[in-house]
Amino acid sequence: MSRCWGDAKAEFVFTDPPYNVAIDGHVCGLGRIRHRSFAMGCGEMSGAEFAGFLATIFRQLAAYTVDGSIQSDLHGLATHARDARWAGHAVYSELKNLCVWNKNNAGMGVLL
Repeated sequence: MSRCWGDAKAEFVFTDPPYNVAIDGHVCGLGRIRHRSFAMGCGEMSGAEFAGFLATIFRQLAAYTVDGSIQSDLHGLATHARDARWAGHAVYSELKNLCVWNKNNAGMGVLL
């Protein structure tokens, strides 16, 4: 995280952490593009491990945001909503809401 503003902290966060699914077979670019896997969060973690991974991310976000900030964290699968909620409750004093986008196809770009 950049420290160019001294001790200033964010009031809003919008992030898209890894989804813990294999890149191969889920992110394909219609077969033309082959994406490499991330270092972590590509299907190698159990549900409990992934929830811990998210909690680590959330702790870092909490450290660099003001109390009462809004943090929007995207999660690719409704099945990981439980992991995200567990991690959120483990780190934050309150969760405002949980919104799941039931996207019928993976991909980047247009919201279809």
